[in-house]
Amino acid sequence: MCELHSYKCPVCATHWQGRQKLASCEQSDPDTRCPDKLCMYVGNPKKPRRKECDSCVQVTELLEGCEIDKGT
Repeated sequence: MCELHSYKCPVCATHWQGRQKLASCEQSDPDTRCPDKLCMYVGNPKKPRRKECDSCVQVTELLEGCEIDKGT
């Protein structure tokens, strides 16, 4: 069984759904997804959790890296 979490990026306002495998999942392969009928929705999809998306995280890390380079 997998958990489905709703997320929204506070930077670019992108919405997405993340999956997390539970220990009780019958599939041992981390890349294999459970069918939707065996998934459990976590939280309120109308009020998703705030989390930066992967592209915003990369941009933030790149900008922080440039600031460190300028300081030395």
